[in-house]
Amino acid sequence: MRNIFHDGQLAVQKITGEEEIAKSRLPMIQASLHPRSIPFIAHQVLAFPGSEDANGDIWLSLLVGERGFINIPSLQELRFDLSKITSNREDIFFKNIETKPTVGLLFHEAARRARYRAWGVARQEEDQLIFDIRMGYPSCPKHIQREVIEVPENSKVISSEYQNGTTLGKLEKEWIMGAHTFFIATQTKKGDIESSHRGGDPGFIEIQANGLLRVPDYLGNSMFSTLGNIYENPKAALLFVDYKKGETLQLSGMAKLQFDQNSEDDLYKSGKTGRFWTFETKRWIRTIGHHKVNTEFIDFSRFNVLSKKEIL
Repeated sequence: MRNIFHDGQLAVQKITGEEEIAKSRLPMIQASLHPRSIPFIAHQVLAFPGSEDANGDIWLSLLVGERGFINIPSLQELRFDLSKITSNREDIFFKNIETKPTVGLLFHEAARRARYRAWGVARQEEDQLIFDIRMGYPSCPKHIQREVIEVPENSKVISSEYQNGTTLGKLEKEWIMGAHTFFIATQTKKGDIESSHRGGDPGFIEIQANGLLRVPDYLGNSMFSTLGNIYENPKAALLFVDYKKGETLQLSGMAKLQFDQNSEDDLYKSGKTGRFWTFETKRWIRTIGHHKVNTEFIDFSRFNVLSKKEIL
């Protein structure tokens, strides 16, 4: 089978000694959507698209819609019905794809601890947002906290307020340090964008004295799509979502890998991998009144605790 991993992925796989495990995952990756992913994607009310602005900065967004807003005419095409999207329609994503149509998509259903990644090219035709899919694959369910999220019937687009800056303030830092989940978009050297998820116990994200965010890299599927992208291209974006308040916090900046972090404390924090990455915020946008959903938190992933117990 042809090895479709790019140079950054191959480098990280070699550094971590997980090359053979990664090769065993190759059958998961399709040059289209996987047929078994269709019912899952069509059922979603959330979509997480990563995009690039006119200045070359990466952003990650959340689109919320009525169930059924996603249509799948074929394995190479996704369609979003814009008339059924109820979240903020002024999100930077819509402006970005006018000039840079390459998009990375994540479909994430926390209640079932399931997610699927796809990427391709976006275009808008009247009330349809169309994605020509170039690649897709299911992603590891570890560290997903179970949470039920539903869009109320007869929802309407609500008006939003915005705050933005270049340095994180106290409120933004408190949000990040208390988060158990966030989403990340990265970009390959050739320009493809990928969106993914990260989760852990509240406090798993550190904010260092210099303002850098420091995040552990737990054991996953060994393909290292996110870390491999960072290895060859430091541009990245983070997204934090407060479903109850209906707010989002989008960060755009630069990421850097940290390997061989083998102090007792770092091994504890990383679940024994000794791997971390840091993120430097260049710009941020906080959207108040981004969406309205009904949500109920169920429980944390057992893997959040398991990684710590193994060390103890």
